[in-house]
Amino acid sequence: MKMNLNRRGFFAAAAASPFAAKEAAKTVVEEAAKIQAAAMQASGMSTYSDTIYTGISSSHVLAPQKSLWDAIMDMGVPDWKEQDLRIDARRSRTLDPDIAAMKSFSLQAKLSLQWERNYKLLVERALQQKRMEKMKRAFFETNPDVSEY
Repeated sequence: MKMNLNRRGFFAAAAASPFAAKEAAKTVVEEAAKIQAAAMQASGMSTYSDTIYTGISSSHVLAPQKSLWDAIMDMGVPDWKEQDLRIDARRSRTLDPDIAAMKSFSLQAKLSLQWERNYKLLVERALQQKRMEKMKRAFFETNPDVSEY
């Protein structure tokens, strides 16, 4: 049974039959996902959030796409990613004790030092995580009888 529901009719159907509402909601979510995927494909956007999209179809390229952090390891942090990480670094409103103890620095100077430290930590942790992921993958490839879980 296929139901055509508008906004108001959806809640009326939900009250009448919880099972019908569940199916209707599932259909709405699936249709929305299909529409979003079609729109992304039509605009040429990649559905992979941490890969660098080159605009070249991967079926024509022999080499696989690099992850963003692999590219950063090779080329450095691009401006747009640096800006994103600096915004993340500013989310912390606490000071490390060694920075807080600097009596001759203004609060703004202390915050600037802390934010720069946070930025460097974000980059280093991401690169370290990428290195650990490679080591973990190599371990499991050489030890196929060992399970991670």
